[in-house]
Amino acid sequence: MEAERIAVAVRPRGSLEAVDLGFKRARQNFGPLFGAHAAVVVSLAAALVLAFPSRLALVATLVWWLKPLYDRVALYVLSIALLGRAPKLAETLAELPRLVFGSGLFASLTWLRLSPSRSFYVPVLQLEGLRGAARRKRSRVLSGRESSAAIAVMAVCGAFELIIVLAGLQLAATFEPDGSILQFWFESFPQQEPPLVALELALYVVAICAVEPLYVAAGFTLYINRRVWLEGWDVEIAFRRLERRVRAAAAVVALCLAFAPAHAARAEPEPRCKVGSAEDAAPCIEGVLADPAFGETLNYTAWRPRDFGGGFDWSRLGPLAAWVADLVTQIARIGFWLGIPVLLAIIVVAAARGFRWPRRGGVSPAPADEPVRRGFDLRPESLPSDVLAAARARFAADDPAGALSLLYRAALVELARRFRLRLPASATEGECERLARTAGTSALVDDFTEVSRAWLYCAYAHRPPAPDEFETLCARFAAGLGARA
Repeated sequence: MEAERIAVAVRPRGSLEAVDLGFKRARQNFGPLFGAHAAVVVSLAAALVLAFPSRLALVATLVWWLKPLYDRVALYVLSIALLGRAPKLAETLAELPRLVFGSGLFASLTWLRLSPSRSFYVPVLQLEGLRGAARRKRSRVLSGRESSAAIAVMAVCGAFELIIVLAGLQLAATFEPDGSILQFWFESFPQQEPPLVALELALYVVAICAVEPLYVAAGFTLYINRRVWLEGWDVEIAFRRLERRVRAAAAVVALCLAFAPAHAARAEPEPRCKVGSAEDAAPCIEGVLADPAFGETLNYTAWRPRDFGGGFDWSRLGPLAAWVADLVTQIARIGFWLGIPVLLAIIVVAAARGFRWPRRGGVSPAPADEPVRRGFDLRPESLPSDVLAAARARFAADDPAGALSLLYRAALVELARRFRLRLPASATEGECERLARTAGTSALVDDFTEVSRAWLYCAYAHRPPAPDEFETLCARFAAGLGARA
């Protein structure tokens, strides 16, 4: 590695700082890096689809297994860009034969394929060209804190690939004409249809093209950082720069001496003492050490344990130590088995909250001591006896927000009364609609949705309804929500 040509500041960094540097290098070389990587991934995936058109699951597995090949393309671009200009797409594609047959790809696709530190050790195969025992020895030398950071980077990048795939499927579920999003998930995955498998494959290819270059860049900078720590590249570069400056200064001094007038040679100073034998050296050494240039002698005092004679017999604690070890083992075993159901319960609760499972069936009404929901007084006695007449009067008095607020409060009170809905204090208009949809009939829910949307447009978008639209809304309210069941 030509350390002097590196395009970044060469210095020892922490693991996270090295990973951040890798992401920065990937952004700086976005076009050459992501372009070459995506060209190889997409073309290879398309070839596999044409070869196995009816076995797309196998194609997805092969696309995943061939990641080391894509990594070599990305590593080639990053390694060249680190020493200067990033290679163009044609130059990178021209290097494909060497990257396939001369970079240790077979080892990476076989016994090294499932290595969690793949991005950290690939440069040993591709850039250093080591194989067999030499590669294993070199990997042991390089292993350290950067290898654990490489494992963490692999976990994070794998999670982001999964997120991209799931986000794409979630987006596709929103275009389903019938059913809910949860219904799409529950009905699609037990029996996957070919279109869904093709969509998953396309999303996975997109995820690899988006995340894998970042993963390779992070592993490459971790590898570079480890070599800087072990081989002192920063010190080497500093000495080389110092050497150039010294040579330039020496040339200037030699040039000046060449044109300087000659002077008589000065006599060398006499030594402070003459030593002819080993016996004569002791007085000379004492005289030199007595010189003030050597400073003064300092005495330090330190505490040390007193020797009372004899040592403590640790064998006396043998039965006690064995009992304590057995007790700790039993506690750990019981804690482990008790922790499994607790962990499963936490996962189930977190998943239920994350997916917001709809509540079905009757739900207890809101307690009487919490009558206010997001600023709305939902007590039945707070409403006027004739809600429609009061709403029309407010609308006629040029107060459409007050009129719609009254209708919206009355609709919430009626829904809570009819279906015993519990409306949380922090529930938004959209959450109230979802709660109503799980408990009420479709016609009643549609009426409530119209009232809620009209209130939202008026309150937040400042778009009050026209008089005829308000009359239509009042008519629907009177026929549905206003009619006592």
